[in-house]
Amino acid sequence: MGALTPPVVILARPQLGENIGAAARAMKNCGLTDLRLVDPRDGWPNLAALPMAAAGKDIIESAKVYKTLGDALHDVTFLVATSARPRDMAKPVSDPRSVAPLLVGHHEQFTDSGRYAGLLFGAERSGLDNDELALADIIVQADLNPEATSLNLAQAVFLMAWEWRVAALHHIAAAKPAETVSSKTMSPKMPTDSEIIPATGSARDFFFTRLEKILDERHFFGSPEMAPVVKRNLRTYFTRGTPTEQELNTLHGILTLFEQGKGLG
Repeated sequence: MGALTPPVVILARPQLGENIGAAARAMKNCGLTDLRLVDPRDGWPNLAALPMAAAGKDIIESAKVYKTLGDALHDVTFLVATSARPRDMAKPVSDPRSVAPLLVGHHEQFTDSGRYAGLLFGAERSGLDNDELALADIIVQADLNPEATSLNLAQAVFLMAWEWRVAALHHIAAAKPAETVSSKTMSPKMPTDSEIIPATGSARDFFFTRLEKILDERHFFGSPEMAPVVKRNLRTYFTRGTPTEQELNTLHGILTLFEQGKGLG
């Protein structure tokens, strides 16, 4: 696969060890290696995962466990979430084949920077909830049979992993002629605004949590029933713009003024 770094795979609240093992096998088939588990229901390690993992045993053995999704996104700056059902959320929606080149392009843009693209999958029974989807940059839905749109966990992982692999192979094949050009004849690369590092998922989550705490303390959420909806709307709004580290730092500065009582008029 060359030097292309595959996306990390994040399983939010996975239930059965067998399903985690099968997901690891699907990852191994397509060259993905980094598996992250958020609050697995039956704990971890789970012996039931190993037989299903087959050649992906090493992925199971190196899988990392996190308490929260925000923690698992500590180095993820482009997050693709999978969902079988449309949601009332202002998020861009794409299909697996269209989003795969975006995953490849993210690595090309931020190669060697320690910033990764991520594929997010929900629990077997219910999929991702709205709060988890709110942290994503883009939602992926496969155009399946309308009478049967739900995939099991390993199928969903394999579908996304395979589309990434196909896009990566095409990218490598297209780049081969350029490798024969002497570096001395190439124009120097100039930095552009698009190369500003996006904030990680965990940095976004920390900002959202801080913002919501300040708004709670100032009784912004008048109705307890509507508070979760308003909070998701805020998260969706800020995530849709793909905030950078610098932009979040600026927003944190504004929040600090409010905490000090200087932003209340």
